[in-house]
Amino acid sequence: MDKKPSEYISEFLNFVAEARTQYKLYTEEVAKQDKLTQDYLHSLELDDLKCSERSKIATKLATNRKDRRYYKNRVEEFKPIVELFDKPQAKELLNLMTKVLGDTRKSENYHKHGKYVPRVLKEKKDE
Repeated sequence: MDKKPSEYISEFLNFVAEARTQYKLYTEEVAKQDKLTQDYLHSLELDDLKCSERSKIATKLATNRKDRRYYKNRVEEFKPIVELFDKPQAKELLNLMTKVLGDTRKSENYHKHGKYVPRVLKEKKDE
């Protein structure tokens, strides 16, 4: 076993926390990209642009749509995880897992630095 049990538990808890962070970040980025799409579309609609200027905006719009798709895909990937761990039962489980992590680390630390103190043999040496 290459890893300690606490490392597995810690990785899991870190993953759940990171999933929440990424979900929020990507959701905000989708909203930003939506607004940018509207800016480009309104510019095409309302601004008196030359052909070359429209072409540049169309290129930016294409890039914007690709970026938005990337962020939206990430939102869809993280959504089930975030929704699961937002449920009250799952929040309670995360709290229990955090406690288990602390208890596991405490045991690992004890085993790492623990010494055995003879009880019976020590008494015989004193005699």
